[in-house]
Amino acid sequence: MKMPKYLKKLTIILFFPVIFISCGTSIATRYQEESSKSEARKVDTLRVKYAENFDLTNYRTKIELPAIKTDSARNKNPIWFNYKSKPDTSTLRTVAKTEEGYRVLAYTSDNLNDADSMRTDISTKTGRNDIYIIFDPPFYKVQAGDFTNMTDAKNLSFQFKQLGYDESRVISSKINIYK
Repeated sequence: MKMPKYLKKLTIILFFPVIFISCGTSIATRYQEESSKSEARKVDTLRVKYAENFDLTNYRTKIELPAIKTDSARNKNPIWFNYKSKPDTSTLRTVAKTEEGYRVLAYTSDNLNDADSMRTDISTKTGRNDIYIIFDPPFYKVQAGDFTNMTDAKNLSFQFKQLGYDESRVISSKINIYK
């Protein structure tokens, strides 16, 4: 016996949804139940509190530092420790005037820290105190000497080149004349 066409369509329309609904299960509900059980176990383990009966006071280290003896004269003015109360003015020089002369340009940089370290380096190697950092935007120039004649400036430039300052050269500049 042959089924009519409409009956086949009706069977397919009604029968397949019933099969899909009855055979399928909701995965989300199954995993939600398992995860809620594991969370409940975690909460139960957190609720269990252990009695703390370990005493740390027996293991504390006692630190005893020796007393520092201080000199009463030293504590009178701690800011100026090891400095004389009056400055020594015998080594200070005062500038009487400035005029045109010659200096030795030893180093040029756009970084003040580099120029200051070069000034310190030159001062320690040569023992000279007349080393200046001149700011001529955008460069810092390390210059040495206050010479009124060119030959003395050339001699200092030659000494700087021997010490490894290859950039050193004589320039004309305003120099300080001291008292």
